[in-house]
Amino acid sequence: MKKSLFCLLGGTLFLSLSLLSGCGGGQENDPTTLNIVCLNLGYGDVWIKNAVSKWEEENPDYKVNLVASEDAKSLISRNMASSHNTDDLYISVGTDWRTYAASGALHPLDDLIEEEVDGVKIKDKVNEEYQDSIYFTNLDGETHTYRLPWTSGVGGIYYNAAMFTDAGWDVWLKEQYPTNTTGVPETYEQLTALISKIKEDRIPVEGDLSATVRPFVYTGQNTDYFDYAVLTWWGQLAGKEKISEFLKYENYTAFDYTVADSAYSYLKEAVELWNNIFSDSTNYVEGSLSKTNHQAQQDFLNGYSAMMFNGEWCYNEIIRYMEDGVLPETFDLKIMKTPTAPNAVDENISYIVGEDQYIAIPATSTKADLAKSFIKLLVSNWGCENFTTTANGLMAYSWDTQNYEAPNSFVDSLVDYKNSTSTTFTNFSSSLLYLNNIVDVWGTSAMRPFNGILSGTSSVDRAFDTIKNETQRQWEDWKRQAGI
Repeated sequence: MKKSLFCLLGGTLFLSLSLLSGCGGGQENDPTTLNIVCLNLGYGDVWIKNAVSKWEEENPDYKVNLVASEDAKSLISRNMASSHNTDDLYISVGTDWRTYAASGALHPLDDLIEEEVDGVKIKDKVNEEYQDSIYFTNLDGETHTYRLPWTSGVGGIYYNAAMFTDAGWDVWLKEQYPTNTTGVPETYEQLTALISKIKEDRIPVEGDLSATVRPFVYTGQNTDYFDYAVLTWWGQLAGKEKISEFLKYENYTAFDYTVADSAYSYLKEAVELWNNIFSDSTNYVEGSLSKTNHQAQQDFLNGYSAMMFNGEWCYNEIIRYMEDGVLPETFDLKIMKTPTAPNAVDENISYIVGEDQYIAIPATSTKADLAKSFIKLLVSNWGCENFTTTANGLMAYSWDTQNYEAPNSFVDSLVDYKNSTSTTFTNFSSSLLYLNNIVDVWGTSAMRPFNGILSGTSSVDRAFDTIKNETQRQWEDWKRQAGI
C-alpha cells in the first residue's frame, strides 16, 4: 500500500562544505565508470565485490569504481556537499537520506520501482516491513521514491548451539517442556527456566577456572541491541495495529504508559520482561556494562556466556576474531526465535533492524540509468542469495529460500527465523516529528532506558515516567521545530 510521507521542514539541510574524498573527490567523471560508495562494516564487502564482478560481466563496456569503507557515511556527507560530486550510487546507513530527499538532492526512483526483476515489480519485491517507507514527500510537496531499503536485519537472542548440546540444555528443555521441539526456549517461561538451569550447573569456563558460564553477556556500549528482542516482545504483546497507530505520533499522550491497553503500556511490559532478567547481575558476565561490543562478543566466543542479545552482523564480526577465519567446534552461533511473551496476541511477529539503511542515487549523478541497473542486480534473487551467502545476512527483498542451501548453521537459523515470522514491523513513521529525527519509540534515543536501569541510576517505572513527562513538556517545541 502506498503511503505518502511528509517532508522535512526547517533545520539545516546540508552540512557546510568540507574537504572532498571518496568517489566524489573532484576526479574526472568518466562516463563509462559507475562510482559506488558502500558501507563496509558488519556485512563485509565480499557481497558487493561479487555484485560488481557480475555487473561488469553483464555490462562489458562499463566498469565500477567501488569505495567500500567503514567511513562511508562521512564520505557521502562530504561528497554530497561538493559542487563536483561524481558519485552514482550510495549503499549506507543513517538518517541523512531524509534530509537529502527532502531537498531534492536524491534522484527519484519512481520509474525503477515499477520495473520488474525476476518477474516481480521492485515495489512488490520490497519486504512487508518497508512497503510504506519507500515513499517520501519532498519540500515541494511531491511524493517520490528516493531510496530503497538495503537489509532486513534479524536481531534478538543469539546462542551457542554447541554449548547447549554439550551441556545437555537442549535435551533438558525438551524433557521439562514436552511441547518444546527445538531444544531452545520457545516461551519466556522456558527462557527464565533455562537461565536458572545454566546458573545451577556452574559449568567452568575453559581456560579460566575462576569463572563459570553465565546465561548472558552484553555490551554496555551498544545497549540499543536490547531493542531487537524487546521491541519484538512489544509486537507480541501489543500487535502491529496498535504499534502502527502509536507511530503516527499524533499526540504526546501516545507515550503515556498509564493508559490501559495502549501501545506504550505494552512497551513498558516488554521492558519489564527484559528487566526481570537483567536486574539480577548473576544472569550476565560481570562487568558487561563497561564492555565494548567486541569485548562482549569475544567473551561470548570464549565461552563465558551461553547467549547474547545482538544483531545478525555479529557472525561476521565474531569470525574475524579467528586468525584462520574458522569458528571453533565449541562455538556454533545461531539465533533463536524470540521466546513468546506471556499473554502474547501475536506469536509470529518480529521487529526488523535496518530502517536507517538505504540504497540511493545522488541527483547529481550523470549515470542514473547505470546505477538503476546495478540496483536491479542487487535486489534480484541472485543478489539476495549472494548477500545471504557471503554477508551472512538478509536483504530487504523477497526471494525463494525453500531450496536454498545455507553456507553455515548460522545462516540456516536466520532463514528459519525469517520464515517463521508472518508479521514484521520497523520503527519508521511518516510523522514530521520522526522525519526530523526528534521523536522515536523512546521519545528520543537518549531516553532509551536500558543504560540507566543497568547502571542503577533509574528503574523501569522512573524511566517511563521520564519519557511520559519529557514528551509532554517538549511536544510543542518539537512540533515547531518540525514545522507543524
